[in-house]
Amino acid sequence: MSKKKSKSTPPQAKNAIAESEQPLGSITTPSNLLSILRALLVIPLILLFDEPRTNQLLIAGLCFFAYLTDLGDGWLARKFGGETRMGRIIDPLADKVYITVFVILTITSRMLPLWYGIAVIARDVLIFTGGIYLRARTGQVVHSNMLGKATVVSIGFVLIAALFGEGGTNITLTLLMMVSVGLLFASLYVYGERFMKLMKTQKK
Repeated sequence: MSKKKSKSTPPQAKNAIAESEQPLGSITTPSNLLSILRALLVIPLILLFDEPRTNQLLIAGLCFFAYLTDLGDGWLARKFGGETRMGRIIDPLADKVYITVFVILTITSRMLPLWYGIAVIARDVLIFTGGIYLRARTGQVVHSNMLGKATVVSIGFVLIAALFGEGGTNITLTLLMMVSVGLLFASLYVYGERFMKLMKTQKK
């Protein structure tokens, strides 16, 4: 007499299903509002880039403030229990908006080579479109991780070095770009692996 094996849902799939059933959450939590503020900082950034060499210190200060908001929104979410699915969307999106605009401005100001800007923007576009597709198919969001955060920091160093450099000709800027590109590809690879795992759990 044969016994039928009961199919159990893998823990990873259970977690994915549970998360997809969670409410999206409010956009007006303190952490989400701080993320939105970071995205809106592109407005003064664009204005300051009217004279980038003259406004170097102001631009650098604005970037530092944007970085503090990135640290602050995560701290607020953990401290006050405001971690939501909405926050997991808005936080990385705010990073991408700010960095993409900054990269475009440095390229148009001839501070960075075009190929680096293409690498940064192409990665962000792939992750953003992949996230939309994953959200539509599974209700899941690929959470940001330390490698992704390190990649964002590396881009920030490149942008600041370009701002205070000599049109992208110094060796320090070149080395920073090489490190940054390596992190860009590594973080994209890790994102792709996590994307595929979540897609597979949805099919089980």
